[in-house]
Amino acid sequence: MKAAAVGFTCIDVYQDGRRYATGNGVNVLFHLKKMRKDLEGAVVTAVGKDDYGQLMLDTCRDHGLDTSHISVVEHGQTAFVEMRMNGKDRIHHRTERGVITDYTLSPSDLAFVQQQDLIHTDLSWQVTAHLPAMREKGAKIYFDFSKRWQHPDVEEICRNIHYGIFSFEENTPEVAALLQRGCALGAEILIATFGDQGSMACDGQKMYYQDIVPCKELENTCGAGDSFGAGFLNGLFSGQDIQTSMRMGAELAAQVVGIFKPYF
Repeated sequence: MKAAAVGFTCIDVYQDGRRYATGNGVNVLFHLKKMRKDLEGAVVTAVGKDDYGQLMLDTCRDHGLDTSHISVVEHGQTAFVEMRMNGKDRIHHRTERGVITDYTLSPSDLAFVQQQDLIHTDLSWQVTAHLPAMREKGAKIYFDFSKRWQHPDVEEICRNIHYGIFSFEENTPEVAALLQRGCALGAEILIATFGDQGSMACDGQKMYYQDIVPCKELENTCGAGDSFGAGFLNGLFSGQDIQTSMRMGAELAAQVVGIFKPYF
């Protein structure tokens, strides 16, 4: 199985000096690589030729991911996020996008992405126009909308992806309507997560619900959504049904919020 994280990556920088190479797609692939021995994972992004860029390259390689399509920009600045903690909940205090600001796929990057079985991407770069080409040779696209359910491109994106995940504060009737509408436009499965209130999924025919799996001791909520997505995708690509895959996502998320890092 070939999978690529395409688009935004960054370094999370905490006030106590801890720094982690991360990004939604990177986090998902780190988890999938540990769970699936058959996975050939790659990262398609850009970093600056600086210490943060080297940290991203080293971390991806340490996790067994292909970095040959990470563009290293001379004199560029690697994207980073200054993190703050509100109790055990992380807050994105300030983001410097650096070289990601103008990031796009080169022809060789697009050709590489098209060869994948699974593509993870999100709204953190100018992605929408690339989606039809990214999937035209059969790759499945998993899209992380995060909290941007009101973004003007949501409907167009749903026409061009297979799986998607949204993050909400609470479950309302509008959420179910959004998922049903997205599936009617073309998405195969759409998920909504609600923090400690669990998650919901829609396949266009049926709604599925999953409670959280309690963790032994909450340490940091950073990475909960990405680990849920990784567990869900692992289940789906292992032939499990949607309900079982959601349970697998909840179980992995419970493990990750019990550590400080967003991945193992």
